[in-house]
Formats: sequence, structure tokens, C-alpha cells
Amino acid sequence: MITQLVGKLDATAVLTILLCTVGCLQSGGSKADIKAAAGKPANNSECIVCHMDFAEELISKAHEKAGIACTACHGPSLAHGDDEYNITPPDMLFGRAEITGFCRKCHPTHRKGAAYEAFVAEWLGRRRPNGRMILQDSVCTDCHGEHAVLRPDQM
Repeated sequence: MITQLVGKLDATAVLTILLCTVGCLQSGGSKADIKAAAGKPANNSECIVCHMDFAEELISKAHEKAGIACTACHGPSLAHGDDEYNITPPDMLFGRAEITGFCRKCHPTHRKGAAYEAFVAEWLGRRRPNGRMILQDSVCTDCHGEHAVLRPDQM
């Protein structure tokens, strides 16, 4: 399948698919997750049933549109999906110190142009709408999206 796609994609797209495939395999993702990385929208419906706030969340939506399913980062998480009381965590969760390293598997660089400089000038030392403070050592999810499980009273 990948060989059929290579002729239709630019080098960046091919590299992204390969890096995401490696990340998917390392996090326990399935062959279905790897196929999803070929550019078709992913199907996160099994996750959105409980995590309704992720249906419109920036990171979830962008990755889903690019064909990267929740399972590519969080593993198949079958026991988590079967747990009506949300006690069982997903197969893969990332502590704050692990977030940037994991994101860099598929996003090896961070563009730092005029838009970035304007964002830093506006937000450095201030709390974002997602509740996170922007500091010099912020991690990806401090600025990008609200990718966190919220309690019902926080929604």
C-alpha cells in the first residue's frame, strides 16, 4: 500500500506517514491505525462516545482529519474502552515531561516564524483559555489545543 502512495505524495507526507507508523507500532497500535495514517480521516467514534469534548478539540480533530486515530498515540486501549466507570486508563498516557518527546516523533520541528513570535509576545507568563500557563519551557499541549480529560464540571 505504501509503495502505491509514494508516487502520489511529497517527501514530507511520506516521512510523516513513516514516523507515525513507527509511533503507532511502538504504542501498540494496530494495522488499521497504520492504514489510517495514509491520509484518510481516522475513525475515533469509539473514543468520542465517552470523550465527547474531543470531537471538536483542536489536537484530536487535526489528527483525525490527517488519518491519525486516537489509538496511534494511546494504543488500542480495549480495557479502557470497556470500562463504563472510566477507572482503567488507556494503554499509553504521557506525563508532562514525556509530551514534547512523543509529539516530536511525528513533528520533528517547530516552526518559529512571525506567528510564533506574536503568540509568545501575547501569552508568555499568562494563562491560556485551556488553563495552562505559557512559560519558556512549555510543552506542546500548553499551546496547542486542550488535549486533557476534563471532569464534567470543567466542560
